[in-house]
Amino acid sequence: MSAAGAPLVVAAAADGAYALPLAVMLHSAAAHLAPEWRLVVYVVDDGIATRDREQVATALGARGTVTWLPALWPATTALPTWGGMPLTTYQKLTLAEWLPAGVERAIWLDCDVLVLADLGRLWLEPTGGAAALAVQDRIVPTLSSRFGVAARGELGLSDDAPYFNAGVMLVDLGRWRRNGVAARAFDYLARHRRRVTFWDQEALNYALAGRWSPLDRRWNVNPTLARLFDATGGRDDDEAWIVHFSGQLKPWRVGGLGPHQQRFFAHLDETAWRGERPRAGWSSRLVARYATSPLRRALFPLEQGWTALRRRASFHSEAPPERPPVSGSDPPV
Repeated sequence: MSAAGAPLVVAAAADGAYALPLAVMLHSAAAHLAPEWRLVVYVVDDGIATRDREQVATALGARGTVTWLPALWPATTALPTWGGMPLTTYQKLTLAEWLPAGVERAIWLDCDVLVLADLGRLWLEPTGGAAALAVQDRIVPTLSSRFGVAARGELGLSDDAPYFNAGVMLVDLGRWRRNGVAARAFDYLARHRRRVTFWDQEALNYALAGRWSPLDRRWNVNPTLARLFDATGGRDDDEAWIVHFSGQLKPWRVGGLGPHQQRFFAHLDETAWRGERPRAGWSSRLVARYATSPLRRALFPLEQGWTALRRRASFHSEAPPERPPVSGSDPPV
């Protein structure tokens, strides 16, 4: 595949609360892109204000364009949203339906990532017959790990099969469609909704079991967890090609998270949100100190236990969420 003059397709989805990090993600991608590439970005707009859409688009400068698409909802009764996860996250599953038919591959990026390398290198990775390339998760490395695929046993999946983080993926859209990834993922969510932990990611690890291949882990590095739980002493964090601020510690919400947060602010200040910073307070400082301290290594099992308790409590107390209004027609899933 030749890079000369070729478009590089990025897919994402955001609601109004994620307009700012979306702009930062796009600016960082454009800033590190080799000159022979141009970005063609498709974003599912799940309630972003008109002014914010205009400001997000300017983050690319002359390096690309943004096309806004309406949210596309499946014909399913309920989707897990425990812990306040927005339904927008499930737009990832239907990307093969809302991307143009002529697009053969796309790089999916969650809005809470910061790109620090040329995406052209990722774009040219051979898929080798896989429907997607992704990075094996550091905290949930296998399907049988805590918070892996809950129903793996009855579905005939191997306990030792690797589990990936879905925040960064190179997707072969033809194989995604032919393998019925969206239909399989939504079927899993419908059947096992009350057992699901990590939302769309768990469903994709079921749907893509045996159908994905690993990427170099530097394409998806959590900046706090890498230093605490990486046997290399955080080398992957220092050499990250894409930083993923997964979890609750978002750089636009909590200050004091280290050098990657400063890189985030440097890109933020090149967008329409320049000067925005998280509110400084004692609670924010305390969280940041804990997140970057050795104490977190010892207490991390308690964090996982709290996550499990929150999930169980949410499912026990909530009524199943209503299906959101349909934008356009339902996808064929």
